[in-house]
Amino acid sequence: MTAPSFEQAVASPQIAVEDSIGDGSPISLTLPGTIERIVVWAASFTLLHGLPLDWFQTREQSLAVEGNLRMVIVQLALMSLGILRVIGSFDWILRVIRLDAALFGFVSVAALSTFWSADPGETFRQAVILITVTLFGAYLVLRFALAEILQIWALVFVASVAVNYAIIFALPVYGVAEQGQWDGVFTQKNALGWIALVGIPTLLLAGRSMLRMRVPYYLSAVGMGGLLLGSQSKTMLLATGGTLGLMFTYRLFRGRQTVRGILYLTLLGVVGGMIALTMINLNDLTELLDRDVTFTGRIPLWELLLPFAMAEPLLGYGYQAVFTGYFGPIHEVWVLERWNPSHAHNELLNLWLQVGLVGVCFYLFSLLRALKRATNVVQVVSGGAGLWPVVFISSAILVSISESGMSNNSAGWMMLVVAVLSAGHHSGQLDGADTPN
Repeated sequence: MTAPSFEQAVASPQIAVEDSIGDGSPISLTLPGTIERIVVWAASFTLLHGLPLDWFQTREQSLAVEGNLRMVIVQLALMSLGILRVIGSFDWILRVIRLDAALFGFVSVAALSTFWSADPGETFRQAVILITVTLFGAYLVLRFALAEILQIWALVFVASVAVNYAIIFALPVYGVAEQGQWDGVFTQKNALGWIALVGIPTLLLAGRSMLRMRVPYYLSAVGMGGLLLGSQSKTMLLATGGTLGLMFTYRLFRGRQTVRGILYLTLLGVVGGMIALTMINLNDLTELLDRDVTFTGRIPLWELLLPFAMAEPLLGYGYQAVFTGYFGPIHEVWVLERWNPSHAHNELLNLWLQVGLVGVCFYLFSLLRALKRATNVVQVVSGGAGLWPVVFISSAILVSISESGMSNNSAGWMMLVVAVLSAGHHSGQLDGADTPN
C-alpha cells in the first residue's frame, strides 16, 4: 500500500501507516490498539502516582531513602514501550521537533549541562529521564488525537480519586500527615494538591468531550476538589481556582477576532489589577491565607539564591544538580535554611540555577509562544480537547510562581510537552501551515 503523508495519518487515525526504520525494513504504524492504550494509561499513572509499593510509607521513611531506582526503571520501561512505536520513523521525529524547536532546545541544554554540572552523575541520570519523558510526550502527540489523550488521562484521574481516598480513610497512617493534612498516596500535601490542580480541569474538559462518561468524570472532579481541600495546600488551591476561572474565560475565545482582542485586554487588566491589589493589601491577604509576608520563607530563600544564580548566569550549575544537599553548590543556603529546600520555589529561578539564562530563554520562549498558539487551538478543535492546551499551560504558569513548576516534575513535563506540541500543530492548521500533529 502507498504510505499516506504524516498529516493524513494524524488527521485520520483510521489510516494504517507504513514507514521504515533506519535499515529500510518496514514498520507498521496502525491505529493504537487496546494494549497500547493500556500501556499509555499505566505509564501516565505511574508518572503521576509512583508505584503502589511506594504508597505505604510515611514522609520520614521516604526522606530516609535516596532515590527510587525501582520506580525509575518501571517508568522508563513503560514509556519506552510507547516510544519504540515511532522512534524508527526519523522523518516523523524531525517534523515533531519543528513544531517547537525551542522546547527541544531546552531539553538539549539540560542534557549538555552534564559536561559542566556540579554533579555530572546526577545531571546525566536526570537528563536521561527528561529526554525519555519528552519523547514519550511526543509519541502521544504522534499516535493519538488530542481528545483521546484527554480521555486516557481522565481515566487515570478517576483511578487517582479512588486510590487516594482509599489510602486516606482505610490507612490514615500513610494517607494523613501528623498535622491533619491529607497527602494520599504521596508523602507531601502539595503533591496531592498538584494532582488536583491538573486533574480537575482535565476531568471537566474530558466530560465535555465524551457524553457517556460525563457523570463519572464530573463526580471524580468533585472528588478531586475534596482531595484539594483536604490537602490544605493553599498554593494549589489558589492555582486551581485561577485555572478554573481562566478555563471558563477561554471558552469565549471561540468568538470573533475582535472579541478575542477585547478578552486579551480584559485578562491583562484583571491580572494587573490583582497584582496591584495584592501589593497594596499584602498584610491582609497573607493573614487571610495563614501566611506571613515572606510567603512562608520563600522571599528570604529567593534573596539567598540570587547571588548563586548570578555567579553562573549563562549556563548554571547543571540540570537537577543544585539542591543536592550540604555538599551541593548552594550548601550555604542549606546551612542557613533549616527546612532544607529541595527547589527554589520559583520555576524561573530554579531553571536559572540549573541551566542558566540560556536554558531559561529557551523555556520561556517555548511556553509563551505555546500559550499564544493554544488560544488558536480553541478555535480549531471543538469540545473540551480544544480548551485543554491553553488551560494546562495557564496552570503551569500559575504554579510556577511559588513552586518549581512543571519542569521539575516528570508527570507535569509530560503533560506540558503534549500541550506545547499540540498547540503548535493545531495553530498551524488555523494558519494554513504544513505542520504535523
